[in-house]
Amino acid sequence: MRKLLCPQCKIAALYVKNDRNERLLVYVMENGEVVPKNPADSMEGFDLTEVYCLGCSWHGSPKRLVKR
Repeated sequence: MRKLLCPQCKIAALYVKNDRNERLLVYVMENGEVVPKNPADSMEGFDLTEVYCLGCSWHGSPKRLVKR
């Protein structure tokens, strides 16, 4: 399954934050599922409704990511 990309700079490297502003590196798959970059990482407590791009200043809903 393919990864969705940032609509602004077209990279797949994203992160999510928790209430303590800690970051977790993630990818968003084309079915909309948010998955951690490292499968051993727990996503508990992280807000999966907003993703942040590692390559530029874009952030928003995972639904706004693009395929290409």
